[in-house]
Amino acid sequence: MLPFGLKSTLAKLHFLVADERDMLSLLIPYLRDMGVETIHRATDGPEALKILRQSRTRVDIVICDWDLPKLSGLEVLKFVRDKYGAKPFLMLASQVTRAAIATAAKHGVNGYLAKPFTVRLLENRVVNL
Repeated sequence: MLPFGLKSTLAKLHFLVADERDMLSLLIPYLRDMGVETIHRATDGPEALKILRQSRTRVDIVICDWDLPKLSGLEVLKFVRDKYGAKPFLMLASQVTRAAIATAAKHGVNGYLAKPFTVRLLENRVVNL
């Protein structure tokens, strides 16, 4: 359980969560329990980029699956780094390899979380962002 002060800080942030529908149905309640109020959802890479490109949409933190359909999480990460610099970015992945972690690190990922994960690990990574 997160302290109230941290929950109120997270409540002010806008998240983009990009993953398959089944995973979104798990992630969204976890984030809500952490105090996150504004969550933009994408189920594929192009949809994530569309949300990021919308000038009226504020995104403070990106949580993105490596294996998004149509455009990978790595491509979303590259876009974020190119357009928004140091915006916090947490990469999720089912298949974690040293090469994938190294590639994500090379492109400036802020955190990496292997699936399946616990709520506590997700909280830890989000707080560290």
